Amino acid sequence: MSTKGIWIEPTKCCLKNEERLFDHLTFDLQRSKILCFQTNTLSKLLMIPCQHLKLCFPFLLLWGFVIIPLRAETYSDQLQDGLKLSYRHWNSEREEFTGYTHQEFLKAVHKGRQTTLETQINIKSDGEETRRKSLWYEYPSGKPIEYLEEDLREDLHIVNLYEENKILTTLRQDKKTVEFEMELKEEPAVSFELLLPFLRKNLEQIRTSENYLFTLYLPALAIELENSALPRSMSLIQMRIRTLDAVTWESELGDRKAVWLEIFPESMMLRALLPKKKSHFRFLLELESPRHILQFEEGGNVYTLTALESGS
Repeated sequence: MSTKGIWIEPTKCCLKNEERLFDHLTFDLQRSKILCFQTNTLSKLLMIPCQHLKLCFPFLLLWGFVIIPLRAETYSDQLQDGLKLSYRHWNSEREEFTGYTHQEFLKAVHKGRQTTLETQINIKSDGEETRRKSLWYEYPSGKPIEYLEEDLREDLHIVNLYEENKILTTLRQDKKTVEFEMELKEEPAVSFELLLPFLRKNLEQIRTSENYLFTLYLPALAIELENSALPRSMSLIQMRIRTLDAVTWESELGDRKAVWLEIFPESMMLRALLPKKKSHFRFLLELESPRHILQFEEGGNVYTLTALESGS
């Protein structure tokens, strides 16, 4: 059975006080697990047990929230109280309906603070609820405070706390807890769960830039690197955004002017080694504010906005 993986560029790290040059490292995107790495003297499989994390671009697709330099960004314009959205999942290779994602924004008190809460629920085609995500924003500024992801099948909990340009991550599974901190020094930089907001808020700047680059932080990869004695900095990957021509998106929700954004690794090595379907992602953003994500494509899966209920 084939496995989707991503190759990380040559890098140096220390193992048992010995600096080694890794020619490449292969990371399983589906299971968030390091499969193998190769040095100038040896190749070996990592046999370290790994948490069953799901680094799935599809499930994170709908986090149309916040994502840019964490130290200063706020997203109040994107947080409409009472807004509800539903996305249909379609596997274009199997021509099969696979489920829905339902999203909602509402006011909530969180740990004694007034917040705007964004929730996301993933449901399979048979009605089984598989995953929940929650993101709290400070009210009224729209500054991200905390992110919670719950995998109902794996009994997995991931919590990210945002403090200026730092992200504090706690992973809990099978009575085990892992904690660590990541600092995002480069700007713009964004954690993966906040990618869509980043695109929405910065759309105009992205469209007017010939080559828009940003650093994408992959928390699930950072967790696996932590377990494997490899540097967490390898979970920071530079990405490029290419803007395509504007189009008219036709649907039951009406015709909407929109633009496609293609996102892919800046590294030519990654692009050469990894098939396009595994490393390139397409987002269709509405041009009119609040710039809803109308459609998202990755690896043969298509996620389409099918219902939108405006709030207050």
